[in-house]
Amino acid sequence: MILICCVCTHVNAQKLEIGAGGGIALYKGDLSPALDPRFARPAANIFLRHTPKRAVTLKYSFMLGKIHADDSRATDQFANRRNRFFNARLTELSATAEYNFLDYRNEQSRKPWTPYLFGGIAVFKFDPVENYRPDYQLTQLALPFGIGIKYVLTGQWNLGLEFGARKTFTDYLDGVGPLDTTNKFANGNPYNNDLYTYTSLSISYTFYSVKCPRFY
Repeated sequence: MILICCVCTHVNAQKLEIGAGGGIALYKGDLSPALDPRFARPAANIFLRHTPKRAVTLKYSFMLGKIHADDSRATDQFANRRNRFFNARLTELSATAEYNFLDYRNEQSRKPWTPYLFGGIAVFKFDPVENYRPDYQLTQLALPFGIGIKYVLTGQWNLGLEFGARKTFTDYLDGVGPLDTTNKFANGNPYNNDLYTYTSLSISYTFYSVKCPRFY
């Protein structure tokens, strides 16, 4: 009877998933107008996923990482003349919704993987490694979005690969603001805010919460 109950309710079971990942963080802004792999720095996260519906997953994540850039490695003459660099630590809390394109946990489909899109909101703090006290806010909001792939290794173990960007509302991740009237070579782009990305490989474990109907 218990077996019948579990089979009947497997499809509708709520799923809770915990996991951890590691990878690289990259910055894009005044000191690096494009994502430059030379400036990649390590990052790691832990997360909790909840799957209320087959196609929708809610994810809550905590991430630690670093970002970096250096004008001395640029080919642009203005950047070489500016000659700025920065290192900053990142701490991020995020809540995102993922849309799964395939029913990858359905044993009958024989497709134990799915691509997905995600988007949500995050609160992050960036701490400049250099020993100075900036006059701008270090805790900010961001909008995370990106793509990923989930793969079921076994019944409960999963592997994931994800790339996500964080749209920020600050131009000071690198410490270079939009306008510095005292030094024209210290100016940044006044029309674009900075952003950062996180590319990660993760492993997770799924807990199934199966409830039998009353008539069982």
